[in-house]
Amino acid sequence: MTLKRLLGLGLLAWLLAGCASTGNEGQAAPLRVGVMPDYPPIVYRQQGSVSGLEADFARQLAEDLHRPLEFHQYALADLFDALDKGQIDIIMSGISITPARSQRYLFSEPYATIGQMAMIRQDDAMRLAVPGALRSGRYPVGYKFGTTGEQFVKQQVNGQTRGFNSNTEAIQALMDGDIDFYVHDAPTVWNLSNRTEYPVKLLGLYKPLTEERLAWVMRQGDFQLQQQVNDALQGWRDNGFLRQEKLHWIPVKILSR
Repeated sequence: MTLKRLLGLGLLAWLLAGCASTGNEGQAAPLRVGVMPDYPPIVYRQQGSVSGLEADFARQLAEDLHRPLEFHQYALADLFDALDKGQIDIIMSGISITPARSQRYLFSEPYATIGQMAMIRQDDAMRLAVPGALRSGRYPVGYKFGTTGEQFVKQQVNGQTRGFNSNTEAIQALMDGDIDFYVHDAPTVWNLSNRTEYPVKLLGLYKPLTEERLAWVMRQGDFQLQQQVNDALQGWRDNGFLRQEKLHWIPVKILSR
């Protein structure tokens, strides 16, 4: 075998070795999605996996962007901190657009409009499901920390209010009579008031107290991802996927669009 031939085989072997050692370089970076899986039917844990409306959206978005998907789970208070630190790329967890958040973060186009609503015990409907009762100050009102429900209660209710770390804690307090109203967004109120396992029957008051737009959150300056997300969202509007998913997870007219 000639020297030229040997050198050619050596070069080929080196190139093949290099390709083998960097086989993952051509693979797209994972789409790291931050969620708070304590928010049925929007996003929650079911049989060990992340489920709900946002979970379906995240899986489809990753597919559209040709990126593998990673869910990163946090408490609500830690979601934005994780985004700030670059631990996640996007928050998909039923987040409302607010002026304060818009100053610090990029939002996608909204995918739904919802409102805060109240829940009560069904047996107390005669005294609580009347105009003005929530804001009267005569009845203790609960909310979940860090939510737009908290903002509404603190701004609109002059009486006793109480914050909770989770829906589970709040619903227990409502059933025990420690609070008379629990304010959260429409999908949560619909979901919790239709639970059959609770020993006390709950009633959702399906009159929106606010109007809010839900969207996905990205870091300031991440305009490329924002554009990709908005393009995918427009495609879902055009092909019916967006409407289909919302009707699947929330089959009542409390998501206005």
